[in-house]
Amino acid sequence: MKKMRRLRLLLILLLLAVVPLSPVSGSGTWGVVAAWGAEGDGAGEFSGPYGIAVDESGEMIYIVDESNHRVQVFDAHGTYRAMWGEPGYDAGGEFNHPTGIAIAPSGTVYVVDNYNHRVQAFDRNGGFQHFWGSYGTGEGEFNLPTDIAIDAAGDVYVTDLNNCRVQKFKPDGTFINAWGSEGSGPGEFLNAEGIAAGPDGSIYVADTRNNRTQKFDTSGTFLLEWGRSGDGEGEFYYPIDIAADADGNVYVTDWGNNRVQVFDASGMFLSAWGTHGTGPGQFNGPTGIAADAAGNVYVTEWAANRTQKFSPSMTPAPTPTTVTRTPTAPLACAGLAGLAIAMLLRARKGLE
Repeated sequence: MKKMRRLRLLLILLLLAVVPLSPVSGSGTWGVVAAWGAEGDGAGEFSGPYGIAVDESGEMIYIVDESNHRVQVFDAHGTYRAMWGEPGYDAGGEFNHPTGIAIAPSGTVYVVDNYNHRVQAFDRNGGFQHFWGSYGTGEGEFNLPTDIAIDAAGDVYVTDLNNCRVQKFKPDGTFINAWGSEGSGPGEFLNAEGIAAGPDGSIYVADTRNNRTQKFDTSGTFLLEWGRSGDGEGEFYYPIDIAADADGNVYVTDWGNNRVQVFDASGMFLSAWGTHGTGPGQFNGPTGIAADAAGNVYVTEWAANRTQKFSPSMTPAPTPTTVTRTPTAPLACAGLAGLAIAMLLRARKGLE
């Protein structure tokens, strides 16, 4: 475990050495209203916080603490409330690098148990209910599932990373359908990580190595896409997670550019915020993202081991010094930065 952690930190340093800082852009006025977390395994500490979800009340925040193999629960101010989970491979409530989390309208909390190739369901207090999934390529099988989303009907959508697809299930885990294959065309994926359900039922997928977002209906029919490699408005350098708010706005954690970008439901760029750093409003590996009904946005930082809460109604924190750079051709996956991200993703998922 320590060896894996050292490898991850080395790869993060490699990535940051070759990815220039990106400036704050757009017209959004997002301010930090809370921040919490530090590296460790105690209550309120993290070792690679990943997925994040907010309950319907907006009062409780659920965070997947990946390398501590657990879920932690906080109130909306960042005060620690509870945790559950321990390392393991078989029993319910045991995790092996969990990554994604979502809360159903019923209150059921679903957690993607990445290395165990399964999804686990709990009540809101962490009481285990059931799980489904195993390693494979068949219906209801997974090869490193990563993120999860729930639509208004309670149906469950899971990004199946190495199978290059999205799978859809009933709340009890019964398979409904799947879509996607490896590639860069419409409806194809390269390391699709994040997934979210919009208020109109649309399904959004952060197609990480294709540096784009794709939008589908609930049956998996492709609707539209936006994004390409770069650091400009609407461009991405490895988008990791995605969220949709009650108004249909879409938020994407732009990992390599250390920022969050905001779009409308048609993919039109609205705003962005963030630069590389550890100060308020800065990011060091922004990963998971969630929005509550009041318009607040929560972002986990995998490399910084913290969570930040932002509000659009606050006066922004002082803007950090930005770096303007001359646009260059995006690095391909075989380039140094692309190699670092690819290695990081593989290391995080326990691959050779």
